[in-house]
Amino acid sequence: MPLDNLPAALMAVNCADDPDRPAAAQVTRDLGRLRARFEEASPVFGRYRLTQVLMCYGRPKGTDFIRDEVKDVDTPRMLLVGTRGDPATPYRWTVETAERLGSSAVVLDNRGEGHTGYGSSKCVHRKVDAFLLYGTLPPDGSSCGSDHDAE
Repeated sequence: MPLDNLPAALMAVNCADDPDRPAAAQVTRDLGRLRARFEEASPVFGRYRLTQVLMCYGRPKGTDFIRDEVKDVDTPRMLLVGTRGDPATPYRWTVETAERLGSSAVVLDNRGEGHTGYGSSKCVHRKVDAFLLYGTLPPDGSSCGSDHDAE
C-alpha cells in the first residue's frame, strides 16, 4: 500500500491529459492484437507496458482544452526543456507547447536520452540553474548534446 496517492493522482492526470487515446470500445476490440504486439516487442516488459495503456480504460476521454484554449498566454518568460529521447514526453510536445505559448517560451533542445534532462545532463542542469537562480534564458533553439556539453 502506497504512503500517498501519487500513483492514482498521476494516472488521473495522465488520462485526463490524453485526448488521443483510443476509446474503450476500440481498446476492447484491439486488446488481443495489442497484447501480442507488446509481448513481441518486449517479452519481459510488454505486459507491464500494456497495463499502462489500459489504466485509462473506462475513464472519460481526455480533453483538448490545453491544445484548443491555451494559446498566446501573457506570461513571464519561461524555459521549456525537451529531451529528444524521452519515452514518456516526446520532444514534439515541448515544441507544440512553446508554439501555443508564443513568445514567452524558450525551448532548450536536450539531445539526450531518458525522461527529463536536468538530472542526466550537466549542460541542461547549468542552463536551468541559470534561469531559476538568475533569470538568464539561453537563446531560443539552444541545445545540449548527448555528451552533456553545450553546443
